[in-house]
Order: sequence, then C-alpha cells, then structure tokens
Amino acid sequence: MERQLSRRELNKKKCRARILRASRRLFSSKGYESTTIEDVADRAEVSKATLYNYFPNKESLLIGIAEEELEQVGDLISKDLKDEKNAVEKIRQALELLIVDSIRYISLARKITYLNSCEESPLYATRMDMIRLFEELVMEGQAQGTLRKDIKTSDIVDIIMGIYLMSQFEWSHIDQYTPEFCREKLNRILSEVLESRIAGDAEIAEERE
Repeated sequence: MERQLSRRELNKKKCRARILRASRRLFSSKGYESTTIEDVADRAEVSKATLYNYFPNKESLLIGIAEEELEQVGDLISKDLKDEKNAVEKIRQALELLIVDSIRYISLARKITYLNSCEESPLYATRMDMIRLFEELVMEGQAQGTLRKDIKTSDIVDIIMGIYLMSQFEWSHIDQYTPEFCREKLNRILSEVLESRIAGDAEIAEERE
C-alpha cells in the first residue's frame, strides 16, 4: 500500500511539478540557451531561492523533465496497466505515452533525447533507466511467450529504442501531428516490426526449441 503524503510533502511535489512545467514551456518557446533561471522562477511564480532548493542549475531542470516523463511511464505500467497481462501491449502504450507527450515540446524532447544518448552527459542515466524499463517488459513478454525467446532481450530493446528515436528525429513534421495520427503511425510500425517479426513468430520459435 502506498504511503499517504503529508501536506508538506504534497506541496513540495506540486511546487516541483510547477517548476518543471514552467521550464518545459519556456525551453520550448524561447529555447534552452535563451531561457534563464529567473525566467523559470517568474513563470513558475516562485523565488529564485525556492527554485534552487529543487534544481541547482538549468541542466538539472532537463534531468528533472526527463525523470518526470519516465515516472509517468512507470506509473502507467504499475497502475493503469496493472491488470494488463500482455507485455507487448504494455510496450505499445509506454511508447505511445513517450511519443505523444513529445509532440507539444518536440524541440526540447529532441534535445533531451540527444543528451541522454551521450555517455558523458548527466542525462545519460535517464536513458539507462528507460532501457531497464523496457528490458523488464521484454523479459516479461519472453517469459509469457508473446515475444520470441530466440532473440536476445537487448536486441529487442534496441528495436524498441530505435522506434522511439525514429519518432523523434525522422518524423519531421511531428509537431503538426495529432495524438491520434501518432498513435496510428506507431501502431502500424509496431505491427510490422515488433508483432510480425518478434511477437508473431513466437510460436514458431517455440517449436524450434
């Protein structure tokens, strides 16, 4: 059972979320380089001192945005999809959340995606967290037989991450896409790449073992 947050903890959580929401909007509209800590504090309606209590610099705001997104994916899987048995469906919905959320802030999403792919970047840790999240889902799918066991878990995760990266950098007009269009496009790709070749052939792979 989850521990109920105290009023103080709840207020701190709301304040942190408000700061991240303000920074996300400003980084998207003004650009990361042109946005100052003062801009974020003003937009979030907090003092600079309060902001620094949560985030010591602009880079930590980027980390916070990435961590918040992963937290939402984690909540989706552990809460909204707690009764979903099919791991492939969990993967589909996790990717859908990540992609659809990036539409409104695509330039910022691309910057974060680029930085968390660089090993020397502090954001690299969020990439590893994302990989671990999908690794767990893939292993779950392999254990239940919805994903092939004769393909390495890491290779399937690479495919999933590749689909996400493709959406960020190859869908050139993603900022003009509706959430419905993104979902349809993602579902077509997953049906071709993930289900047909990896999930759809699971029974064949089982027979070979």
